[in-house]
Order: sequence, then structure tokens, then C-alpha cells
Amino acid sequence: MLYQRNYFELSPNEISQLDKAEKYYKKALKKNDGGLDGAEFIRYHEMLPNAYYNYSSLFPNNHILFDFEKHGKVIGQKLEGFAALVEAEETTERDILNYIRTTESYFILESLLMDFYTGNHEAYLFREFALPPNYIVDFLLVGKNSGGYEFIFIEFESPNADITLKDGNLGVAFRNGIKQIEDWDLWLESNFSSLKNVFKKYKNPDVDLPEEFYELDKTRIHYIVVAGKRKDFTPKTYRLKRKNINGVKILHYDNVLDQANFYVYHRHKIQP
Repeated sequence: MLYQRNYFELSPNEISQLDKAEKYYKKALKKNDGGLDGAEFIRYHEMLPNAYYNYSSLFPNNHILFDFEKHGKVIGQKLEGFAALVEAEETTERDILNYIRTTESYFILESLLMDFYTGNHEAYLFREFALPPNYIVDFLLVGKNSGGYEFIFIEFESPNADITLKDGNLGVAFRNGIKQIEDWDLWLESNFSSLKNVFKKYKNPDVDLPEEFYELDKTRIHYIVVAGKRKDFTPKTYRLKRKNINGVKILHYDNVLDQANFYVYHRHKIQP
């Protein structure tokens, strides 16, 4: 689970809030002959309990939705903590993963969706997602745009060790990450039809899995390896990065930090 609470259930107070919101909605529909005006629509969503958006989603405990306006200061503090962690020379891959998990800083991962599509209809995050029986994905992002769902498989490697060679070629950290993703890709080509059984463990029982979760469409599958920092990259490394080796997007942790900063402070206009 991503969160400390279980979003498959609403509290008694949330159920009461939902009931009041639904009564308001039905009354407004009747008054307006089947439609809500803008103010009524906004009022209806303000009446809904925040947990309802997770509760009613495809994957309630994996739905990522942040109230940047309400919690902007806290989100900014989490981003500062992540920046300090990235900067520290002793930070390990496990430190990064633990920080994101314990602080629920999932907006950092969500910001990576900007590289793959525009818009933000729905977003889901799966931590330590299983490709049974042999593989575990650090993070799987599932984002929806007007064309359907996109799947982004993310492998985190060391931020500080064996990043690049002296000649700028990729070091052990990146090579290990790319090899891991190649294994995932082969697994998906042979087993994607069985992946629905993994997703069903997370699924809202009242919502059907869309067709994208049943049939493999390689145009919807994307891969990211994150390792090292900006200082580790040479002009040759950046040339390799632009090539997207074997279809894998290569990022360093400063890229992730830059993306998260843009997402928080420009896309959502949170004040520093």
C-alpha cells in the first residue's frame, strides 16, 4: 500500500459527507433539468470527502491525487528533503526509495508523467510491483490521457556509485538498470496477458479493468532508469542519454529533482 489508510473503505463521517453531496447533486440536476451549472459543479466537488476520489477510482490504494493548494507548504518541505538527500554523497538507492515511501512524496514520481503525455486525467503508482515469479519493479506509474492508459516502469539505481566510466560511457549502475529493464520487457512480451491477475489484486471491485490492461500495446509501455547525478554526466553520456538506449529513458537524480520542482512550483504554482 502507498498510504497509511485503506481507501477501499470510507469512514462513517466520509459516508455522511458523500450522502449529503449526492443529495445536493440530485437536487441540482432536478432543478436544472438534467445539468449542473459551473458553480453547482464546483460546489458538489467541494462537498465530496477527499477520500472519495481514491475510493471511487480504478485502484483506490494506488491513486495519486495531491491537493497542492491546500498542502503546498508541506509538499515544498518534502521536496526540500528530497533535494538534500540527492545532494548527500552517502545517499544510497535504498535511502531514496525509503524517503519517498515514508514521507509519501509520490508527487515526485507523478512529475515524471509529464515526459510521456500531456494532461492528467488519472494517475496511479505501484511500489514494488511484481512481475511473477522473478521480477520486482521499483515503481510502476500508470497514467491516463485522452488516448488511454500509459505504463511507465521505473528502476532506481545508485545515486553515487559506479555511474559512468572515465570515457563517459555508462557504468555498472546504469548497465545493471538497463539489463533489468530488458528482462522486464521480455517478460511483458511473453506474459502481459497474465498481468491482469496482478492488477486485479489492487483493483476496485466495482470498476472494470480497461482494455489496455488486457492486450499488450508496446507504444504504451515506457521504461526509465535513474542513477547518478548531473556531475557524473559528460558530453558523451548526454549523447547516449538522447539515444534512449534500447528504448530506455536514462535520467540522473538531478533530472528527477528538476522535474519535480517544475511540477510543483510551475505546473501547480505552489509558492516556495
